[in-house]
Amino acid sequence: MEPKTRYYMFIIGRFISTFGNWFASMAIPFIIYDLTGSAMAVSVSFLLETLPVILLSPLISRQIDNYSRKILLQLCEAMSGLSILCCVLTSCGNIYVLYFMCMVLSVASFTYNTTVNAYVPDICGDLELKTANTIDSFASNVSMVIAPVLAGMCIEWKGYQVALIIDIGTFILSIVFLSFLQKDIRLRKATTKTHYLKDTFLSPGFLEWMNKEAFLKSLITICILFSICDAIFSSLDAVYIAEIFDGSSDVYGYINSAWGIGMLVTSALYFLYKNFPETKMFSIGILIMGIATIGYGLSTNIPICVVFNFIGGVSNTIYMIYYKSLIQSSTTPENRGKVFTFQSTLSKILSMVVVFLAGVFADISSVRFSIVLSGIFTLLIALWCFKILSKKFSVAVK
Repeated sequence: MEPKTRYYMFIIGRFISTFGNWFASMAIPFIIYDLTGSAMAVSVSFLLETLPVILLSPLISRQIDNYSRKILLQLCEAMSGLSILCCVLTSCGNIYVLYFMCMVLSVASFTYNTTVNAYVPDICGDLELKTANTIDSFASNVSMVIAPVLAGMCIEWKGYQVALIIDIGTFILSIVFLSFLQKDIRLRKATTKTHYLKDTFLSPGFLEWMNKEAFLKSLITICILFSICDAIFSSLDAVYIAEIFDGSSDVYGYINSAWGIGMLVTSALYFLYKNFPETKMFSIGILIMGIATIGYGLSTNIPICVVFNFIGGVSNTIYMIYYKSLIQSSTTPENRGKVFTFQSTLSKILSMVVVFLAGVFADISSVRFSIVLSGIFTLLIALWCFKILSKKFSVAVK
């Protein structure tokens, strides 16, 4: 089987897995709330999803770079399926099993997605990295448009357990499609108990290497700052609709669907912009997101919100395609997993802190002003990109 064909088989499996994830992600918060009647209990689940990822991320970075990425992806899918199976076998009636499932799913999802980012250059054959990432984005965006609707209908008509069983089935299918990838052998590097951080993104060797990569440092810094602005927007989005427009969950669903449609359209029309310079497209993605966020925050009615959310989906897709491609092309294979894990972990940690402060600031001022402010910061990040990234990229290529 040709490498390109294997990559397409991988994409089919990834689509199936992403599609199934929506069934669990939509069901879990409602299960916890129905079981406890407490909004705080739901909040605890989100906390439990974040903290293990942050604590385990150094270990995850070592696993991605030192072990078979193919087997690691299959293990992630197997762990996710087994954790959901435990919940189903207890009839979704044990809050501790639910919390355990949330933690396992979060760690497995983080590991899976980061591994994919590191693995794509090895399995995409003669496809350009930005083309391979666009195909991956298109598959994810299709599932984002159709899966939430089908998952909601399934939960409404058949109940939570059926939705979770469907998700288990998609994990099994994903493992089958991953088996089409070629054997991926990596040498396990020896570590000792006294050097448990060796060969992680916290190891002195990796940090020293990173310090010499001027372009990569600038790129990661920009990605982290952008992630923080995006987290502020995401955390205040539902509150904004509720407070400013007295919106219901249905309205919020329509607005999020516009985001998904924008992402899908942009990945489908990739051929229109594929020949543009990568660093410029990356910067343009951030610039459009800043404009969309400001427009969203200044919107006077729901239809305008929908339009700017559609534009936000467009910009997010452009950003994601080129963010992955730029890091993949400027990172050595043995460090690729550590780089992606390093960036994602710092983004999560800083976003948690800033989102809390943004909530306090929104209470003091207003939600609308906070969203507009995050859009202004995003524009400043874009201007910084245009100023320094292209120059440093050309130096890095040389």
